[in-house]
Amino acid sequence: MADSRDNLRVASDALLRDLEILESLEERKRTLDLANPQVTDLARRIETLARRILASSGAQRSITEDAQLVAAERGPGVSVGSIEDTPRAAHEILLEWRHAERRLADVDPGSAEAVELGATVVALREEYRRAFEAARRR
Repeated sequence: MADSRDNLRVASDALLRDLEILESLEERKRTLDLANPQVTDLARRIETLARRILASSGAQRSITEDAQLVAAERGPGVSVGSIEDTPRAAHEILLEWRHAERRLADVDPGSAEAVELGATVVALREEYRRAFEAARRR
């Protein structure tokens, strides 16, 4: 069951980040003149991200179905925990955050990729802050 919770946590965190990034890309696209070639680049990135979100949501459904079968075998009323009860390790978040910042430094500022990476950095920074605070409360 722990594997299912861990897998679901990773998938859920990635989905939430992707949704934040999708919002950032869409907001950026809305501000540009339609003649700007960046609009097309942003639209492609949005389409790719939307497909990834759809695939991720399907994967999560599959993970939850498997977890519920395991939970049913344990018996009624047995708690197996929530996604929030299964934090991602802070060092994993930090590694991903640093990698995103390095990639951001290497791309053209103002590009669709920069917008996407900037949103990723912000989301990972917030996730790291939450993980750090949760660890401190323990």
